[in-house]
Amino acid sequence: FTRKMVNVAESASFDEKWIPLTDNEKVCKLILEEGTGGIPVQGSTVELEYTGTLLGEADWTTQDVTECWLSQLQGLDHLKSAFVQNDIDGSKLMDTSYFTEEFCIEQLGLSNKIQAKKLVMAAKRLAKQQEDSPPGTLFDSSSERGKNFSFILGNGKAIKAVDLAAGTMKVGEKSKVVCRADYAYG
Repeated sequence: FTRKMVNVAESASFDEKWIPLTDNEKVCKLILEEGTGGIPVQGSTVELEYTGTLLGEADWTTQDVTECWLSQLQGLDHLKSAFVQNDIDGSKLMDTSYFTEEFCIEQLGLSNKIQAKKLVMAAKRLAKQQEDSPPGTLFDSSSERGKNFSFILGNGKAIKAVDLAAGTMKVGEKSKVVCRADYAYG
């Protein structure tokens, strides 16, 4: 199976006919060109030509922040309700004048100053990553390497979003795929 997958940040407008590939709509695809072949089955070898670009976290919702960043990357599930109550979205999380140690202690209820400092440092790292690699930054491309990416569908060797998308693509299909960080490299 050969497919072309393009993950393009500037094309993340959901006014087009984006197809959700997960129940929570954190992985979606837009078919640019219909394929003519079959859809692969789990365990089959899939070959993709792709270009991967960063989408960014500034547009994350509070749900994205709590599910992806707070729970999965920081392991701080117990703070979910405080993040929701304070409506901490991606822009607030990466705003160093807003998301401070004082805020974490006073508004999020952290009593441990070291934990507050670590949480703020993690948010600053995320903001720095966003600054160093803004949305649209190319991070990987099979065409630049001159070799398509080949993997066995469903064996866990591809990032989750690629595995999900490839499993829905017909041979010859060209699609754009967008996903949240926890469905990519994190």
